[in-house]
Amino acid sequence: MQAVYELAPVIGDVISAHCRSTSAREQFLRACLSGQWEEVRSMVDGMLAEPWVLRGYQEMRLREFLELLPCCTGGPRARAGGVT
Repeated sequence: MQAVYELAPVIGDVISAHCRSTSAREQFLRACLSGQWEEVRSMVDGMLAEPWVLRGYQEMRLREFLELLPCCTGGPRARAGGVT
C-alpha cells in the first residue's frame, strides 16, 4: 500500500494535466486516501481509454499504478486501513 500512496500524487498530476481547470486531482487524491478503490480505478481507466492524449511515460505510470491497487471486485468497498 505504501507504493500506492507514494505514486498517488504523480498520478494525480497526470490526471490534472489532462483535466485542466477541474478538481479531478483533488477528487483522485481524496478517493485514494479514503480507500475508494473503485473510484480510483475508474479515474485511471478513464485516462487509459484515450492513450493518444498521454505523453511520455504517462501510460506506463498509469498501468503500473493500476497493478498496485487493491483488488476491488466482488465485495464491498475496501477501506484504506483494512487493505494491505
